[in-house]
Amino acid sequence: MQTTRPLVAILSLGVFLAACDSPSPQFMSADTSVKKATVDGSTFSVHRRENFVEVYRTSFEALPRLPIILTRAQIAIEQATGCRVVKGSLSGDQAIQRAEIDCS
Repeated sequence: MQTTRPLVAILSLGVFLAACDSPSPQFMSADTSVKKATVDGSTFSVHRRENFVEVYRTSFEALPRLPIILTRAQIAIEQATGCRVVKGSLSGDQAIQRAEIDCS
């Protein structure tokens, strides 16, 4: 039993860190903004740098379907930034999405 404790601790730490809302390096500079948005029960953290966003779904959802999450992410991006998502630029998975935005 003693040998499983370190393994459980390491796995628990990995799960905890995976749930963190930390942007990729290009979104960690001082000229980024972060806003929260909730759409149909999905909560997103929208990190903006110039005309690009990186979005993290921070809410727990059992078996989220990608098309639904991407649709909600697009709405969250537009709510949080006041800009529209450039057609064809939204990509990602159920946890992290990226897009270009047009604020003209």
